[in-house]
Amino acid sequence: MPETLFDGVPDHLQQPLTEWIIQYLERSPELVQRIALRLRLPLQTPDVRELVDAVLAREAQELLDVVDLAIQLDTALHWDLDVRGMEDNTMEASLAAWIPKWRWPKNSRAAALEQLACLLADAGSALQVDWKERHLRRRVDITVATAAEHTMTLESHQHLRDAWTAIYGRHPDPAKAYDEAVRAVEAAAIPIVLPNGGQETLGKVLSHLQDARDKWELAVEGKTHGAIDPLVAMIKMLWHGHTGRHSGGPTFRPQRLDEAQMAVHLAVTLVHWFSTDAIRRRQRDQNTRSEPADVTESSPAVGQL
Repeated sequence: MPETLFDGVPDHLQQPLTEWIIQYLERSPELVQRIALRLRLPLQTPDVRELVDAVLAREAQELLDVVDLAIQLDTALHWDLDVRGMEDNTMEASLAAWIPKWRWPKNSRAAALEQLACLLADAGSALQVDWKERHLRRRVDITVATAAEHTMTLESHQHLRDAWTAIYGRHPDPAKAYDEAVRAVEAAAIPIVLPNGGQETLGKVLSHLQDARDKWELAVEGKTHGAIDPLVAMIKMLWHGHTGRHSGGPTFRPQRLDEAQMAVHLAVTLVHWFSTDAIRRRQRDQNTRSEPADVTESSPAVGQL
């Protein structure tokens, strides 16, 4: 039976999360002050305990905002993750298989972040630590997240990362997530489909593929011999579902969270396809540009091929 995940700060998480915040920020008054300013909380002194009391007096759920801002704004954490890195315990690790070979230096900010990640996981929180982007995001199935992470390393990764953060971050933004999903597919598709065009859009990519279906193919041939109908249907769904491009018009409405989430995952698939030659010009279309082979009487019959 799948585990029930808790949104916000349930009762069993409030005290350990508060203790983690105090321990993490107690020697960082400047960081406390920045977090208080971001949350619009007036403090008499930049003291972490005063910050926690102010948060709890207003809304316990904002403890997660404190955590999110702390790991985003902490330059010492950035140093640990990007410069200092893990330490090598090779000799110690040889003593027992369960001792990790690599781990964060003791009392480092990165080690504290690892404690936070374990704390959220043990408490069944719906949020987890995003180590690369340094913020909290909603939990995603590990297989799905791994596939998305691989695609985000490709050329249009920044739009995908922005879309992923907007939909799974602490405060989801469906409109931004959908916008960035469309931009990600445009960045991947336009150089392939319309490389010589000017200011192209995903709509123009869609129109071209609809009009030139016989010139393109998918890597999976199947019974349709690589017909691009599934690709056209996916792009059409993404493009026509983008209500943000009708801003101010009679058909405009706010983008919903569920459709934006679907759009982001759809974009991950499309970007991967366009970036890995899974969508390409048909070989026979390319061959028509070359000189045809001579057919002589010695050529084998069709049945002999």
